[in-house]
Amino acid sequence: MGNKLVVLLLWAPLLFGMGRYPEIDELIEKIKIPRQGLTPEQIAALKDPFIGQEELTKIIQKKQGDKKRPKVVYRLQSIFGKRAKINGRWYRLGAQVGPYRLVAIRDSYVLLRNGGRQLKLFLWHKRNPKLKIIKIQTRSTQ
Repeated sequence: MGNKLVVLLLWAPLLFGMGRYPEIDELIEKIKIPRQGLTPEQIAALKDPFIGQEELTKIIQKKQGDKKRPKVVYRLQSIFGKRAKINGRWYRLGAQVGPYRLVAIRDSYVLLRNGGRQLKLFLWHKRNPKLKIIKIQTRSTQ
């Protein structure tokens, strides 16, 4: 009697649960229906979803070519005689400043040239309006 009661208690939830969830029954019936796949001709006509090695190489080269070089900003900090302080270093007339050559030193600016390109660096900047340019006359001894 005890064994029958245990078996009955184990089977009771299953017996009472049958037919209570029609949505689940419908899903199970849909799963049982055989599915229609693609024909071999349709599969052969599909485009390969993977990138070939040649196409991958082209994409990588294009991306590497798109990288921009970091922009170098040249700042003229001071001028003293025939020397100019640019980005914390002193340069003489004719010295190489990055890809440019220092070709002229004036009272308030310097001129850098690289082939056909030319940069004019000024001492005064609109962010620093208090900057004053003072020209010092030096006495030459004869």
